[in-house]
Amino acid sequence: MPPSSISYTRVPKTSTILADYLYHYERVAPFYGDQPPDVSAVTALTERLRGSDGRRREVAQVLLRQNRAFGCGPETVRNIERLLEAGTFAVVTGQQAGFFSGPVFTLYKALTAVKLAESLRRRGFEAVPIFWLASEDHDLEEVAQANVLTDADELVVLGDPGERPGPQSSVGYVKLSPGVGSALERLESLLPPGESRDRLLADLRASYPAGETWPRAFGRFMTRLFTRWGVVLLDPLDEEIHRLSAHLYLEAISRADELRRLLSERSRELIKAGYHAQVHLVENSTLVFMEREGSRRPLHHRDGRGEKGYFLSEEEDLSLAELRAKVQAQPLIFSPNVLLRPAVQDCLLPTIAYIAGPSELAYFGQAQVLYNAFGRPMPMIFPRGAFTLLDARCRRLMEKYRLLLEDVWQGGAHLSQKIGAAGLAEGWTARFEENEQELNRIMERLHADIESLDPTLLGALRRTEEKIKYQVERLKSKVSRAALERSELLRRHQEMLQRFLTPRHNLQEREISGAYFLGRAGYELLDRLLERIDFDSFDHQTLDI
Repeated sequence: MPPSSISYTRVPKTSTILADYLYHYERVAPFYGDQPPDVSAVTALTERLRGSDGRRREVAQVLLRQNRAFGCGPETVRNIERLLEAGTFAVVTGQQAGFFSGPVFTLYKALTAVKLAESLRRRGFEAVPIFWLASEDHDLEEVAQANVLTDADELVVLGDPGERPGPQSSVGYVKLSPGVGSALERLESLLPPGESRDRLLADLRASYPAGETWPRAFGRFMTRLFTRWGVVLLDPLDEEIHRLSAHLYLEAISRADELRRLLSERSRELIKAGYHAQVHLVENSTLVFMEREGSRRPLHHRDGRGEKGYFLSEEEDLSLAELRAKVQAQPLIFSPNVLLRPAVQDCLLPTIAYIAGPSELAYFGQAQVLYNAFGRPMPMIFPRGAFTLLDARCRRLMEKYRLLLEDVWQGGAHLSQKIGAAGLAEGWTARFEENEQELNRIMERLHADIESLDPTLLGALRRTEEKIKYQVERLKSKVSRAALERSELLRRHQEMLQRFLTPRHNLQEREISGAYFLGRAGYELLDRLLERIDFDSFDHQTLDI
């Protein structure tokens, strides 16, 4: 099956705001800015960013320390050195520190950042790809598993329970348990023997030893995958990073009511325009979390409560002065929520563009008001590359049954009918086609005869023809379903396609681990994906592996 591109308007669960962002940007411009994502339009944004391009020297020192600890190569070091120059900008993306790299779309995000940085450099702009590890997130359950497939395309969940200091501690403090070894052994048994598997397992074993913290393991593995392109990793759970961004935590805390009002207004504007607010603000919320007794907890603000207006729980009130002292003395215990995080990121980095997934893109439609409030231009938001990978079995079956990926996405009765119709034995498909052609010829002759006899009867003829064709289509569907019900082989083929291409009735890229595909197709898959990313089109793509 040749590579193909599929409009997001035909991709399941595509939000209205994403579809409009990609294909009708003028509808969403009030929430993102006048300029749609376009590599050639970066010039104006670079001029607006000059003079507000991050804390270069201090941040570069942290990046050098972190990336050397991850085991980076010379290309990454050179990119960190480039960040010291005033004319260099950052192309940023990021993701939670998923187990064994997390879902395969994590790889797509990093590759899109690499491709965009390369595209900007070809246009004369110095740009460096940076991957932000979301190590401050506390939802361990969301990242503690990696989904892979058996030879029969049955889903297998690999994971590690982790050893965490508190029930809601940031993932960055969670350590891998001894159980990670069993997960590695299970992955080895599920991948086909060969060089691709051996290289992957060697990198995973070196990156994921028991006792290592979650983001450090993730960072080591991502470095092994992407250091040849000079991708720079940034772990925000770092004392110096928090010291450099502490002023923004203080501003978000002291302006909590104002910022919450701006975000609430923006949410109403999005809903009025027919979109959705990706993040729903809790009453009295600030945009800041605070660590307490090993757990990351949201900080709240009671308007009109007086000096002791901030609280973590009903029993624990804090004054603004107390919070200021804590931020200055212990900046590491504070962290941003999902809407504040981009502003924190861009107070540290000279971000010219951000590579976003579908949900993140919606976040930025809300977060734009925070950029305005903090007096900083929002970077240009580029959608990440999006792919469904097809192995040789999928390709053969889709060609055999004349299927498109959209047919598999529709699933259920639609896919059964398509496979049943294409898989009919004893020439049934050809017979239906012949009969339909003969029916058309009969109707054409009747039309000519009736028109010469009594033209007023042509309407009755058309209605009769429509009824006959409707009944023939119904019969065709019934025959297709009967064929599928009678054929165990056709059923197995349908199940295989659905398991591989739509695991858990979801997009493949959101469910199956990137490590799984690297273990099957080899690291050269990264080069092939990079080549296919195209900023003239943000459509979903298929790629044979």
